[in-house]
Amino acid sequence: MFSKRLNIEYEANELSLLYNLKTKHGERILDLTSSNPTKLNFKYDAKHILKHFIDDRSLVYEPDPKGMISAREEVAKYYSGVGKTVSADDLFLVPSTSEAYSYLFKLLLDAEDEVLMPQPSYPLFEYLTRLDLGNVVYYPLVYDYRDGWVPDFALLEKKISPKTKAIVIINPNNPTGSYIRESDYEAFNNLSEKYNLALIVDEVFSDYEIEAGDKALKTVAGFNSNLTFVLNGFSKMLALPQMKFGWILIQGGKKLKDEAVQRLEVIADTYLSVATPVQFAVKRLFETREKIQEEISGRINKNYNLLKKEFLLNPDIKVLNCEGGWNAILNFENLLVPEDEFVLKLLDKKNVLIHPGYYYDFFTEGFAVISLLTETDVMEKAIELING
Repeated sequence: MFSKRLNIEYEANELSLLYNLKTKHGERILDLTSSNPTKLNFKYDAKHILKHFIDDRSLVYEPDPKGMISAREEVAKYYSGVGKTVSADDLFLVPSTSEAYSYLFKLLLDAEDEVLMPQPSYPLFEYLTRLDLGNVVYYPLVYDYRDGWVPDFALLEKKISPKTKAIVIINPNNPTGSYIRESDYEAFNNLSEKYNLALIVDEVFSDYEIEAGDKALKTVAGFNSNLTFVLNGFSKMLALPQMKFGWILIQGGKKLKDEAVQRLEVIADTYLSVATPVQFAVKRLFETREKIQEEISGRINKNYNLLKKEFLLNPDIKVLNCEGGWNAILNFENLLVPEDEFVLKLLDKKNVLIHPGYYYDFFTEGFAVISLLTETDVMEKAIELING
């Protein structure tokens, strides 16, 4: 009776079952996995944020498939503020980057077509692709202790098939925190042109630099390129996932871009998903960006430096290079048990919750992912227990 696109694993895994059991019994868990900023004691300017949703203009419905021009112009101003020139006419507003992916997969994919995704990456992408009848094919990010995580372009090109329609780039990647270099983007663009593929560049974490270095490319907006879709939004940029505001920036050669815009207008007009009140509030919401980003960046940098310091002399645990984003990667070089067993034991015996690498499709054993949004006092206690 039901669609095969939802043939997924529904049963909770051992880690989730143990966590639920412990919390049910009232045990305090040192949770190093939460990525929900609204529940981690950051200070939001509540009055400034909420008062701008009271606007009489919101009672009038004037749909535009691209989104209100006034809101799109505010997004264009954001890019101007980071030194990039984009046109409001090249922007489509969406409630989230998840819906942006859905729009783009509808635009690009027929049933069973393929999308190249980085590995490791966030598990949500496979669900999003499957829900639009596509298939994910992974291309590897390879870790180098000098350069961090870099795409393996030779292997990537070998994975391109006649069914491949797009390459997804997460910049910086989630969970590895690695930005691409300008030379990387040129290589992606060369493959795009050679094989007639679209590029989808997800930049939701791009404002959160940790140790990026001069070569990191913070945004591909404004670059001359083949057909490229740049995604971003308020979920991470303003730490306001509940406000449901994001966008797609389209760039590339005129012919392909014009056709993409025409087809996306049909898709967007079918759903008209972005709520009017948030579009009127966009200008004022952008005004909160500097303050909340300063607070979040302060915490993630403090936690990252804490991890490096506390694990420096631990021969079994290495903190891998992190250039940006909200996560850090631990590498258990001398792990004698499978990583899921190690993580499960850590929760069972010490009440510390971290995510094993396989949650993010790491290609080998021995990795764990930690949220740098964690409150620092919790991070300190958990590190002491992990090291003990």
